[in-house]
Parts: sequence; C-alpha cells; structure tokens
Amino acid sequence: MDAPIEITFRRIEPTDRMRAKIDELIGQLEKYEGEIISGRVVIDGQNKRGQKTVVSVHVELNYPGGTAVGRREADIPQPAGQRGFDSALTEAFHTAARQLRSHFAKVRPQESNQLEHQPQHGRIERLNKDVRNGFVELPGGSSLFFSEAVLQGDYDALAIGDEVLVLPAEAESPYGPQASLVKPVAPLA
Repeated sequence: MDAPIEITFRRIEPTDRMRAKIDELIGQLEKYEGEIISGRVVIDGQNKRGQKTVVSVHVELNYPGGTAVGRREADIPQPAGQRGFDSALTEAFHTAARQLRSHFAKVRPQESNQLEHQPQHGRIERLNKDVRNGFVELPGGSSLFFSEAVLQGDYDALAIGDEVLVLPAEAESPYGPQASLVKPVAPLA
C-alpha cells in the first residue's frame, strides 16, 4: 500500500507477531489503493488490573472528505494468549474498512452491487418458435437465454434484431446466463 500508515506503540513493547498482524491487515486494504490518503495505527498498553495489560487499539484511515475510525480493547495476557490482541486489532481494522466501504458505495454506487441488476438494452439474437424461447445479445457481445415466461409482451410479435430491455438473472440456465425479464422496446413514432 502506497499511502503512509504510521504505526505507534505506547506503553507496550511490540512483538514481531504484533507487527506482522498489523502488516497483514494493512495489506488487506489494497482495494482502496489510491483512495486512502494516510492512516495511523496506535497500540496503547496501560497497566491495569494487576498483572494484566489493557491494550487499546485505534485505527484511523484518512480519505478525501473524511476519516474512518476503528477502536477496540483487549487484555494481555489472558488464557487465550495472543488471540485477544489479534481479535481486537482485526475488529478495529474491519470497523474502519466498513466505514470506507460505506463511504465509497455512496460516492460511486456503480462500483457497488446497487446497479448490478438494472435493465440493459439488447437485441433479439435468436428465436426458437417451437419451444418459445430465444437469446438476447447485449452490447458487450454476451448473450442471455430467455423463455416466454419472462417476456413482457407477445412472443409471436418478436423478430430477430428487435430492441429489448433485459434484466440478467442471478442464476444460470442449462443454456448459460439467462434473463429474468425481457421487455420489447416500442419503436418511436
């Protein structure tokens, strides 16, 4: 990751395992390459409750227009060993990453699943009048299978080359990708 992420340890001696876990979690932010301007990870150990050290994890990721923040605490040592710290660190990073995802889904909805299932324009590529199904060619060159059951209109009025609106289905048919809706586009008068 090219964005500078500052790592600070206060009142606790960092171990190689701690540093490796932080590096691993920073590596998982690669999909936001170029979006994160800078960041900061602060691990603060405070001696509390007898021999246990309470470790506070603070993750800040700065992006244009805001900051994503994740915070968690863990006791060290504990019967679970290093897992308490790893869990707190992971949860703090995931909280900040969720805030990033939420922000960028609002800024660029076309990159999220919000627009994935919008109707697309296509043309009737093939028709099989005997079994009343066919294929729609999409602008990218791919084809979607459709049956009369998903057609909004008169199957007998369709002709090869007709323009239609088509909604891709999530599941595939035995013929490959299929449409969940096909609607002929009326010619302009």
